[in-house]
Amino acid sequence: MTAGPDQPYTILQLTHLKRIGDICHRMVWPAQEIARRMPAWRVVNLTAEAEEHYRWAEAADLLVLSQSLDLDLLPVIERRHRKGLKTLVEYVDNFYDIPPASNAAGRLSTPLACQAYELILEACDAVIVTGPGLQRLLSGLCDVIENHWPQPLPSFESVWRAPGETFVVGWGGSAGHMADILAILPLLRRLAREEPRLRVHLMGDEALARYARIPPAQFHHRGWGDMEAYFQFLDGLHLGVVPLLDTPFNRCRSDIKAVEMIARGVLPLLPALPSYEGLLAAAGLEPYTDQQALARRIRFYLHHPEVLREEARRLHEYVRRERVITQRHERLELYRRMLPPRPGGEYWGLAPGYHEIPGTPMQETPSGRLLRRWAQVPPEHLPAALAEVSRAARHNPRHPDLALLELRLAQRAGRADWWERLAAARRRFPRDLRFELLALRSAPGENAPERDPERDLEPMWERLRQRLEALPPAHRDFYERDIVALLCQQLPQRPALAAVAERLLECYPAALPLRQQLALLYESLDEHARALHHFRELARAKRIWSKNAAYLTQVREDWLETWRLALAARVGEGNDPSDPA
Repeated sequence: MTAGPDQPYTILQLTHLKRIGDICHRMVWPAQEIARRMPAWRVVNLTAEAEEHYRWAEAADLLVLSQSLDLDLLPVIERRHRKGLKTLVEYVDNFYDIPPASNAAGRLSTPLACQAYELILEACDAVIVTGPGLQRLLSGLCDVIENHWPQPLPSFESVWRAPGETFVVGWGGSAGHMADILAILPLLRRLAREEPRLRVHLMGDEALARYARIPPAQFHHRGWGDMEAYFQFLDGLHLGVVPLLDTPFNRCRSDIKAVEMIARGVLPLLPALPSYEGLLAAAGLEPYTDQQALARRIRFYLHHPEVLREEARRLHEYVRRERVITQRHERLELYRRMLPPRPGGEYWGLAPGYHEIPGTPMQETPSGRLLRRWAQVPPEHLPAALAEVSRAARHNPRHPDLALLELRLAQRAGRADWWERLAAARRRFPRDLRFELLALRSAPGENAPERDPERDLEPMWERLRQRLEALPPAHRDFYERDIVALLCQQLPQRPALAAVAERLLECYPAALPLRQQLALLYESLDEHARALHHFRELARAKRIWSKNAAYLTQVREDWLETWRLALAARVGEGNDPSDPA
């Protein structure tokens, strides 16, 4: 049975209500369109951090999550399954490799954040992504729903602005695009110098105005704003540039930036990346393949406005015909397939239609409150803490933080089955190296009466090292402090770990405490040449720090990495495997 327009279903989407691109294109405008088409439905956007969201999520006829990290939703999703109610989740970014300048870098790209994404993804009934890049990243087990323009397009003639005495090329984007635009600034600067008619308009971070170094008469910068401000900015362009470095994150972006430009009468110049394969093929256009090709295309359109107009018109017709939300039904059809045979009757006092509800601000998630409460447990409170955390872990067995805290408390309480519980948790959370580190901290010493091969330090450390090598660099770095501290503690008592420590230095070449422990170990074993090598490295690092301490403490790593990416692209080394970084 397919859910019809006259049945009073309730679709709840847990999201944010900021008027930024991803939220408008994915959560707001499609929801408004669905409510328009299905007049008896309630389509509700509720703030994901509202106190009400757990209760409402359990009762909704369909639950839609957006970029969720909330592991307290896992039991809710499971109870929905048992009642025959479905949950879908939507992802718009490659959360494994977020650009260093992005506001989400660090906070949402840790291995623990990625594990949370994966646990929610695995628990849901369907996954929506924005394009082929993310679909391939997630092994194809997704529904691709493209971004669309939110309203019917006017005629091309009503949005077309013919170049006159000036020809404007431009770009606007968020902080996550900084390396992309910095990479092509010298090209835009050179073109402005060589082409007096050319004007360059940029919208985004204030740093762009500092680094552009384009003559003021040919340059305009606008600070970032909401979606309406961005559309107004596009109205001043003739040619749009979409600069994307060939990175894992950019290969998973959607093509909405190009669709936005086209809808406002701007011809976008698109790179050869998966995001734009469908758009380019449908319009019969070729991508640019490098900066030299991009410069040639800009010059060509500058001197051939009739071709600019024709290609802009062709793309506008494609978007008007194929990429306007009022003409696309795939999201509605997916939602209809996932609804139960009959509505559940939970309306929360809302009339049919589209609703945005901030809700009551939630200070902490339930598990967050529990984890904070029992982060430090006095001995006299250990039984109560273990009992409460064990209940929470049984209620939400797929929550790794609860499982980890329960294990630590059980170890302190001397539970006889503690090691078996840890082994089960390591199997349940194979991506979470915190459980491996707990096992390493708890392995018996070298002189233990019985040696258990499963608890032998050397093989355990080697297995951990091999797993580290398979991780993305940012995920390896996340664990560095704990791994180095533990190995430094164990190395003096277990000299056989020296070989593992040397190999770990290949993962963590700047782990100076580990170098010191190795140097002192080699000295005690009369292996003076090895000790000398590490002491030389320590001395070199100390000299660098002594001379540059003030600078190194204030410079931001994301700033350095963004410039490294941009400059590597400028000299054609964007994916140079010899790059030590």
